[in-house]
Amino acid sequence: MARGEKAPRPKGAAINISVWDGAAECIVLKKIGRGLTDLLPDGTRECERCGLPMMPVAESDGEVTLECANRHRHTIPLPSDPETREQVRAWIRRRGAQLHVQHERWEAEEEYRIEMEKRQPKLIRPSDRHQQTGQTAGMIREEAVYTDGLWVGVVRTEAGRSSSWHHHGTYESVIYVISGQIQLECGPGGKTKFRARPGDCIYLPPGEIHREGNDGLDESEIVVVRSGSGELVVNVAGPAA
Repeated sequence: MARGEKAPRPKGAAINISVWDGAAECIVLKKIGRGLTDLLPDGTRECERCGLPMMPVAESDGEVTLECANRHRHTIPLPSDPETREQVRAWIRRRGAQLHVQHERWEAEEEYRIEMEKRQPKLIRPSDRHQQTGQTAGMIREEAVYTDGLWVGVVRTEAGRSSSWHHHGTYESVIYVISGQIQLECGPGGKTKFRARPGDCIYLPPGEIHREGNDGLDESEIVVVRSGSGELVVNVAGPAA
């Protein structure tokens, strides 16, 4: 017989499995299921595809989803053994807390990225302006620049039209008339009036209730610069007397 070769089993020799071993195997399969027999003591298992540790990440309808760092997933029954089940659920709770922190970091990074993009030098052409900003009946606002503390845009009013009453919260505004003419009403009861022509500027302090009208024959166009924070446009019924 060659070295290392096992001696042949005598014919008729029986293979005996102890009663204890058989009972233990049955208990293991009955309690935690065949899919969990390879769970490690800490509630994890190795990924069959890449060998990396798989951690429980979710529980649903009596099943547990495990995931490795390569995003390979495997679904297995939730163990009925209380100690193993608690280990699995502890991993899921830790995973949830980690994801919450990660999502908060991602959101902060995205907000920072957007803010930094806003602060880069750029050319804004007329086609880049948009109307997704606060609007008031009787005029059309087009936003060109909006950063933390600054809003710049163009406002057009048709001939013979007047806007509704409004104010701009904590923002202070400067209006520069490009073309046409506007009549701005403000102050107590709206009795203070300014008539502005191309090249003129009007300053509006924060919270000043006002409305702009165009009693000329052509559409008016103005550039508006606002500095402040909070809500950009607040439409109201009118100024107090």
